[in-house]
Amino acid sequence: METIDASSRGQQQVMELLMPATMAAGLSLATWLVLPRLLRRCHSYVESGPKARILGRAQQQDDGVKEKPPTPPVSYEMSLFGALEDPARLLATTITFSYLGGLVAPRSLGLQYLSQFRAGTTVVSLVWFLYGWKRNVFSRIMSSGRSLSQSERERYLTMDRILSAGMLLLGAMALAESCGVAVQSVLTVGGIGGVATAFAAKDLLGNMLSGVSLQFLRPFSVGDFIRAGAISGQVVDIGLHSTQMINSDKYPIIVPNSFFSSEVIVNMSRIQWRGLALNLPIKLKDFNKMLSINVAVREMLHSHPKIYLENENPRCNVSQVGPASFELAITCDLKPMSTDEFLLTEDEILMEISNIVARSGAALGTSM
Repeated sequence: METIDASSRGQQQVMELLMPATMAAGLSLATWLVLPRLLRRCHSYVESGPKARILGRAQQQDDGVKEKPPTPPVSYEMSLFGALEDPARLLATTITFSYLGGLVAPRSLGLQYLSQFRAGTTVVSLVWFLYGWKRNVFSRIMSSGRSLSQSERERYLTMDRILSAGMLLLGAMALAESCGVAVQSVLTVGGIGGVATAFAAKDLLGNMLSGVSLQFLRPFSVGDFIRAGAISGQVVDIGLHSTQMINSDKYPIIVPNSFFSSEVIVNMSRIQWRGLALNLPIKLKDFNKMLSINVAVREMLHSHPKIYLENENPRCNVSQVGPASFELAITCDLKPMSTDEFLLTEDEILMEISNIVARSGAALGTSM
């Protein structure tokens, strides 16, 4: 009788161990075999469902008018679901084997670390998923059909680096906390040393923060000609700590990025038009021709191909009148051009004004 009872108890224990173990193994197997197919189906539904219609991927016609060309679909490997597949497998497998370990050796000394192991794996899986999703998003942006300028590419790369560093830092802190490390105490003790270090390296940190600000705000780009304070030149490289420039004498200049946070930056390469102001003294005996000279100069400015007329019309008026001369004040806007083109255009305008004055029997003189 006792033998039968012992045998039944053994069978019961085996069943109590076998059933949960079978369910856990089945869950792990389903994660490896079924989950990828499920995620791919979800991805296919998203790409062909309402989102696709919003983005114009579904070929629809309204009153016989064809819509814009469809947006290229996102591949599974570059999607949210593709980033979720491997972390989900890791998490499910870890939970399964830790559960099986608890069933096989419920009184083992290592059983007390299983909860920490599961929590740590959960953190790693979450950070892995977020990092993969972020990588896929930025990869799609950088490889999209829309052409990106150099400044936009640098901005996206900077955002990618900052997000990666933030994820790794927060993930390391969460992993340490899940493993039993008192992160708050470590931060409190380390904060004292951190304050001293930050105070000693305030210039370095200030330059780095200013460099990040320059990457996002983009007050100037590589190749722009700028002036900030007493420094002027062409931007060659924008780094995290300093910016390299070349001045008009072709000398290289290395400027700390914190310098730009306290100075007014004038970017001559981003102007929409250039202003031209001239004060021309004209010697004239017959003042009755003064008005005709004014009108002729104004008509010439309106018809000049390099005058920018979209902002305001050119102005030409008499500012001073002397016994045998008067001064003509001219202001106008020129189209965007380089410094050499600006100087040539100024010479062209002066030459045409000189011809108008000469045809009227007058001459350009010295300042009044």
